[in-house]
Amino acid sequence: MYTIPRGTPVNAELIQSVIEYKDNQVKRLTRLQNYYLGDQDINSREKSPGLSNNKVVVNHAKYIVDINTSYLLGNPVDYQATEGVDIEPLRDAYKEQTINDLDVEIAKTCGIYGKAYEYVYANEESKPKSALIDNRNIVIVRDDSMEHNKLFAVLYRPVYNSAKQEVQYYEITIADKATIGHYKLDHNTLIELEPEQVHAFGDVPVIEYKNNAEEQGDFENVISLIDAYNLLQSDRLNDKEQLVDAILCFTNMDFDEEDAEALRVHRVISRIPADGKVEYLTKTLNEADTDVLRKTIEQDIHKISMVPNMSDENFIGNASGVAIRYKLLAFEQNIQNKERSMEKGLMERFTLYNNYLSTKEAMQQVKKTEVDAVFKRNLPSNDYETSQMIMNLDGKVDTETLIAQLSFIKDAQEIVGLAKKEKEAEPAQPTYEELMNNEE
Repeated sequence: MYTIPRGTPVNAELIQSVIEYKDNQVKRLTRLQNYYLGDQDINSREKSPGLSNNKVVVNHAKYIVDINTSYLLGNPVDYQATEGVDIEPLRDAYKEQTINDLDVEIAKTCGIYGKAYEYVYANEESKPKSALIDNRNIVIVRDDSMEHNKLFAVLYRPVYNSAKQEVQYYEITIADKATIGHYKLDHNTLIELEPEQVHAFGDVPVIEYKNNAEEQGDFENVISLIDAYNLLQSDRLNDKEQLVDAILCFTNMDFDEEDAEALRVHRVISRIPADGKVEYLTKTLNEADTDVLRKTIEQDIHKISMVPNMSDENFIGNASGVAIRYKLLAFEQNIQNKERSMEKGLMERFTLYNNYLSTKEAMQQVKKTEVDAVFKRNLPSNDYETSQMIMNLDGKVDTETLIAQLSFIKDAQEIVGLAKKEKEAEPAQPTYEELMNNEE
């Protein structure tokens, strides 16, 4: 976290300090990205010439991040407002840019780096939009109070010389609670490229999403185990190759170049004396012990990362939903923590969009307490059992909350509204007295 006292002037020295602060993190961020993409430490292993050097990458890093992201956001987030509160203009702004896709990218980025940054801006049509910003090119500057409130955000892009070896200057964007400015940082000089533009978001238009309190990626704690697994699998292949290429030993007999050529071409050895012996020089491979070690490392990877191995025998069979949930308990707890962090960021986005749209008189001002972001786990669901639960709770829980439990419902508020209109359009059923009067 980069903090400064309130009132600190924004100058070239401060911006240079901000860039240096982020540059110190680039090595870690790049390594995490490489692990997710499959470029892991085993790829740089070197061995003596002539020795087998297989480099097997079993990409647990990508598996862990993708499973977490899919489970959390495989179903889009639903926004439910208090009765009487209209958030349709904001929903429409989200739908126009398929905000659900951005949510998935944000969650994936959090899983890789431990953090993600969203920049909210107004496009050429004066509509609010969001973009995911590279972790390595943005810093949120906060005050040094107990709450560490946001002061402004610095987005920067290095511009290199023609040889792409040295940075010539930086293109800088500084966004605070009222304005957005564009600058050029040339050595120790901060040059304003154009006048600051006033924005209508009501706060710093950059949102920081945290993966967890420690700001760690999903697989960061198990990198050493991932390396061990890759090394073990690579060396198993090396041992197999070396077994095939084993040295042939001759005991108590002569073996010249002519014999070697005959062996290579005809696969025959002749003139073996009575006390002679021919055998391969090999080491004994204990595959059973090696496989036990492999399974132990793999179990530790899933245990520490709290991501289940879906191909494990524990998930085979017709186990009940409750039994499966017990097996997913640690996984679910981890996702709950990610959900809380994600929801905080989504509510910040809601406030920024709401401030902008209300300023443009496109909607009313809405409090965050009047809106809930509802996450639906991406698991196989039994909608028949859910419907029975809805019937049992009818009258005790509001209809919108109950309808939202069904897996095929994307917008519970819309469905409840449609059902209400259909009911109002139906002809009224005659009462018993009216039926009796008609018969008379």
